[in-house]
Parts: sequence; C-alpha cells; structure tokens
Amino acid sequence: MLPQHAIVGWVTMLALLLYTETSASAQGTDQQRQACTPDVFRLCGAYMPDADRIAACLRGNGPQLSQRCHDVLFPLQVEDSRRRSHL
Repeated sequence: MLPQHAIVGWVTMLALLLYTETSASAQGTDQQRQACTPDVFRLCGAYMPDADRIAACLRGNGPQLSQRCHDVLFPLQVEDSRRRSHL
C-alpha cells in the first residue's frame, strides 16, 4: 500500500493536469493570446488567472483594446467597417 503522502501527491498532480488542460482550452487561440496579452495586463490584470473573466473583461473593453487584439476578438466588426469604407 502507498504511503498517505504519495497518494496526496498523485491526486494533486492529476488535479493540476486536469486544471491545466481545461484552463488552456479556455484561454483562446494562439493568435488571440499573442494579440491580447498586453491588453490583458493593461486592462484585465485583476481577473487573472480566471480565463472566463478575462475574456469578459476584454470584450467589455472593446473600444480600449489595441488594434491587434480588437481585430482578433471582433473579426466581423472589422470586416463590416472595411466594407462600409469602400461603399
């Protein structure tokens, strides 16, 4: 039988592994992370490490986002504004 501390270690490691996988999938695409990381620190640092709250914060701060971050979070709006400028 395994010692108590070994069991606790395995359970902790499994919990961290599951949390990491879930957390990583909630953090957006690589493109979104690269474009928005500076905005996360600037506008949404208080919500770290909660990926869902960070996403809500970024979307709620749309007008204050950098152009790169805005473009990846709101791609349809960027496309629509380009169409309007050509009309």
